[in-house]
Amino acid sequence: MYFIKTKIQKDHASLFLIFILIYFIGFLYGDLYATPFPVKGEIFDHEDQRIGTAHVYPQFVEIFDMQNQMTGKIGVMIHQGIAKLFLVGTDNQRSLVGHATGGKLFDHQNRLLGSYFWTPTYSFVYGLGGIRAGRVKCIAWPRVCAAGVAGYLLKLFEVKNEITPKSGGSGEILPK
Repeated sequence: MYFIKTKIQKDHASLFLIFILIYFIGFLYGDLYATPFPVKGEIFDHEDQRIGTAHVYPQFVEIFDMQNQMTGKIGVMIHQGIAKLFLVGTDNQRSLVGHATGGKLFDHQNRLLGSYFWTPTYSFVYGLGGIRAGRVKCIAWPRVCAAGVAGYLLKLFEVKNEITPKSGGSGEILPK
């Protein structure tokens, strides 16, 4: 009787090791780029109508309209030792359309357009008059997501500007 239990235990241990080995091989040779990203959040306007989607990645957020066309991106960039949020358009030049800081959204001429507020789940966008422009449910990187959605809801990505990211050697952005 003792011999049978030991053999069964050995069989279970062998099966468990085979399962772990197969899982490990699958992990190594499987899709190396499989990630949980993008984390998607639906964008709603002030009337709670769905008008787009935010695709959240670890270093940036892409904003898409209802036709699944990208309208803009926002990313974190270190400038003079400080992390700043920059919004860029989707043209071939990747034009700088604005920046966000301290819960406020500015265009490329540093004019205030509105504000945004985020919680761990929802982010809200407000125009200059304090009127709610919309909301988004972002469960990942809510500050960056809120700023990008603010650019979309406040029509910042639709504006054509005069700034393109040409480097002047020291990393600053120069006018065309």
